[in-house]
Amino acid sequence: MSGEPRGAAARFAARRQLPIGEGRGMWGIYFGHPGANARGDDFPSTAPEHRPTLLARVVDEPSWHQLYRGACLGCDWEGETRQSGGDAVEDAHDHAWPGWRDLPAVKPPKSNHARWLVEVGRAYPPGWLEAGGPIVTVRADSRFSRHLPGKAPGGGYDLAASYYQAKKTRDARPAQPTLELEWPGGAE
Repeated sequence: MSGEPRGAAARFAARRQLPIGEGRGMWGIYFGHPGANARGDDFPSTAPEHRPTLLARVVDEPSWHQLYRGACLGCDWEGETRQSGGDAVEDAHDHAWPGWRDLPAVKPPKSNHARWLVEVGRAYPPGWLEAGGPIVTVRADSRFSRHLPGKAPGGGYDLAASYYQAKKTRDARPAQPTLELEWPGGAE
């Protein structure tokens, strides 16, 4: 829609000023993603400057569907329009967390979460997770291949390696390495 503000925070503020139901067709922060909570207390972050989120817009013509854009809560950056929310979330991470595509994918811990977290911290850049950076995880069940906001240690996104790797295969890019964090003899 013409005349809409630019940037996730400005769009959110503009939609809050409208009567319920009047914002259909406008870009807005997608439900459950950072910045969508009217109180502003969702997904606490220590990210210094940029913070990824997801915008969505309902399009009625020719048939009902949604479009998506990655966006930043720290500035007015918005990505290009995408058909997939997963692609848009990745665009937002390219903006907010350059280098995330080079992170090793990790398997969720089966036990001993504390030790797993120490090992992931060694494999990721210093302070990455503590600052709200994303983690890339391998999920055993592809039904759970959505990127999950707020699920990384430190409050960032948990980016599903299966979604990302499938996209890289389609785009003919090399697969993301998987970091094996299983120890002989089980959990200690």
